[in-house]
Amino acid sequence: MYTVIVSPTHILPVETKAPTQRDALGQGAYEMKRQWTRPLKRWELVVPGTRQKLDPIAGLLDLAQGDTIIKFDGAGTLEVVEPILIGVGNGTITDFALPHRNVFVASTVVFLNGGATNTWAPLGDGVVMDKIRISPAPGNFAQIKAKYRRSANVFLETESENTSDRVFRNQSDSGQSLYRMRFFLQESPL
Repeated sequence: MYTVIVSPTHILPVETKAPTQRDALGQGAYEMKRQWTRPLKRWELVVPGTRQKLDPIAGLLDLAQGDTIIKFDGAGTLEVVEPILIGVGNGTITDFALPHRNVFVASTVVFLNGGATNTWAPLGDGVVMDKIRISPAPGNFAQIKAKYRRSANVFLETESENTSDRVFRNQSDSGQSLYRMRFFLQESPL
């Protein structure tokens, strides 16, 4: 495993892509349905530093080249801090898909009708999950909410302009010159 730790000065905009398929029914009416099960994010990152600090990032991005999945913690943008609605009970459904993948089991708090509950189990490998099972099945119109931390499987977006430039030149010690690296990460549906 190769770990790179950076402190970006800029991780915005974080874009969300959730395309909808539209089928014409006639007389101006449409049937709409999701193209993807979950929305995907895209990040623009700007990272400043000396060449020595930026070389490990450049090495990872050169290795990945847009076709290798990288684990990304989102630099704080992937944490769900306020409980979000993940389902509504009907008395029979017990399995609920989370709106995100790669959710850390240990960080997850599930709420049933506003109160924290421990009647759920993760459906995944025990470390990360994308679904939960609540037993017994929540009653009619019961609100199931959750908050959690997650990581994202991303790849380097090579279609965008990924750049590196010098922002300050130290003439007496070139090792102390400052550079800025700008690149884009696209979340993978896998």
